[in-house]
Amino acid sequence: MTVAVSTPAAATDLERYHTLAYTAGVVTALGVLQAETSPGIVPVGPGGHTLLPAAVYAASDRYATPQGPRPQPYGQTVLDRVVTGDGELIAWRVPGGGPDPDTGAAWTAGIAWIRLGLTTRLLEQAAEHLRGRTIAGVVTLHLPMVRGILADAAAGIAEARALLDTDAYGTDLRRVHRTLDESGRNCLHLFGAAGFLTDGPGGDLHVSELLAETYPPPTDMEAS
Repeated sequence: MTVAVSTPAAATDLERYHTLAYTAGVVTALGVLQAETSPGIVPVGPGGHTLLPAAVYAASDRYATPQGPRPQPYGQTVLDRVVTGDGELIAWRVPGGGPDPDTGAAWTAGIAWIRLGLTTRLLEQAAEHLRGRTIAGVVTLHLPMVRGILADAAAGIAEARALLDTDAYGTDLRRVHRTLDESGRNCLHLFGAAGFLTDGPGGDLHVSELLAETYPPPTDMEAS
């Protein structure tokens, strides 16, 4: 499948990135998203930053700019390396880089779907974590306060999914990201201290939020 901006992919097509993130992880999902929306081009966020698997950089000879793709400069400075459950993401600073007008919309929408898959997986991990713990003989998952937090997180995920299903390229993408931020942080509290370890669910949530910061959707003024 190749996503063309002249005929934007429907939500049912973009949903596969949710499934990939949920089942295989963020590195795999980002690699497929880039290959299908901007092959050979390094997607760059509006701040001139990237957060991508090393394989994407290696397979690309151009980088995105608001004026269209440009030949990729070499010797880029690595700003950060982020270890994930299925590999590593590398952050670059690309002077002059930014969303490509022909591929940026599909990439930005795909990022939201990837985050939906990561947050959905985090919710299920939180529920499974709580099933194996008890407080005063009561399974933690059955405590009213815990169930309330889980319900809030699930409602946020359902809201984000409904927004993406309705208009995958719409300005509500910012609302999708805010909702997923809140749901993810609700889930994180349910892991207790384990939730704040970088090699645990806290690290996964950090990666998800970094993607939203690196590749935010345009504001209403930018989109108009």
